Amino acid sequence: MSPDDEATAHLLVTAAFHDAAASADERGDSSIGDFSRAVLRQFEERRRLEGALYAVVMKYAQEHASLDEMAALQRWMVEVTGP
Repeated sequence: MSPDDEATAHLLVTAAFHDAAASADERGDSSIGDFSRAVLRQFEERRRLEGALYAVVMKYAQEHASLDEMAALQRWMVEVTGP
């Protein structure tokens, strides 16, 4: 995994949960907004996600990222989650 892969993955993680929080706030769903912001804070501290949160980011990337960005995200996920 290259530093560019890691930067791309971090950008996609941040975008996914920032968008989720903003969308939830627009709908008046404070619990989802608060959860998304908590995930972002935890990610900023640990540079990792937990369990199914990787799938959330992958779904976001499939909708918003280029093929190269998707590949970078996948390489990063393999690196941080192990085989």
